[in-house]
Amino acid sequence: MDNNSKTYKVSKMTLDEYRNTQFMKIMNVFDFSSNLPASLYIESTGLRLPEALYRSCRLTNTRLLIEDYLLNAKKSTMDLTVPRGVSQYSSYGVRACLQQRHLAEEEFISEGKALLLPKYKNINAPLGVTIRSRRSIRAMAGKKLKIEDLSTILYYACGVTGDYELLSEERGETDIRCLDMNAFSKVRSSPSGGGLYPIYLYIAIFNTQGIEDGLYVYLPLTHALGVIKIFDEKEKNRLYQMAEWGLEIDEKKVNFMMFYVYKMYENARKYGDMALLFALIEAGQISQNIHLASTALNLASCDIGGYEKVPLEKFLGIDGLSKHLVNLTLVGARQAESI
Repeated sequence: MDNNSKTYKVSKMTLDEYRNTQFMKIMNVFDFSSNLPASLYIESTGLRLPEALYRSCRLTNTRLLIEDYLLNAKKSTMDLTVPRGVSQYSSYGVRACLQQRHLAEEEFISEGKALLLPKYKNINAPLGVTIRSRRSIRAMAGKKLKIEDLSTILYYACGVTGDYELLSEERGETDIRCLDMNAFSKVRSSPSGGGLYPIYLYIAIFNTQGIEDGLYVYLPLTHALGVIKIFDEKEKNRLYQMAEWGLEIDEKKVNFMMFYVYKMYENARKYGDMALLFALIEAGQISQNIHLASTALNLASCDIGGYEKVPLEKFLGIDGLSKHLVNLTLVGARQAESI
């Protein structure tokens, strides 16, 4: 690289050059990391520091848990138990549970712990242009965010877009008894395996119009925020101390941190071990919706993978057993040079 012009010269390396000049250097890295000579194709393809480096242990287990998961996942279609959609569930109890989900959200409202969001904006940005211009932007401006922008991002993330009838006249289901006259489930802007929606969005909000800094959960069926706790300075600083996610990110300039919480039993009862895979796919689809909506609204956004899972779960008030943090997205106002 030329330090003055900031240009790079790139040349292609032949296989023989790689073998003669680079291969042994890489072998040395593997030897250091595993404390044993190894080939490039040992149990795992990823490098990590095993116990051998800090416990003076000669042998250690370098196998990754994901290998066991993938090797044992979906060996046959029977692993999916009942491969049916919501409208075809044979269990009335399952369908009744789905159609009564709004009652849990109404508890927030009846207890005065819900903040109804304004109507979302109608995003008219061309899809192709939005996809091509999407970038992970970590440097944010720290300006106040409009509550309409937050409302819009949440709606396009996983907001309700329609109803889905749970009864079927073809099966002779013309009568129903339940807590109210609701015979529908809700469909959302993001897809979900079996329409079960096990991913919940917990949001740490800062410097946003009309909203106190605090921790909330998105209530998609009522398009509202459920209040979990309002931040005092101690709680805010506690979160900031856990939010050291890179030199480019100033956590105090982020407008909201979106925590994706997977509630395991909401889809594991149907899909067994495959439920985790479906939930992670759903989290990725929600994340992409958030990034595209943020791009269309001219906001900065990025996903974070290097968070400390257990401390953040304690901060969110989830148990880390049946409820797990599986992803994290930051959103904030763009700096002028990023626009």
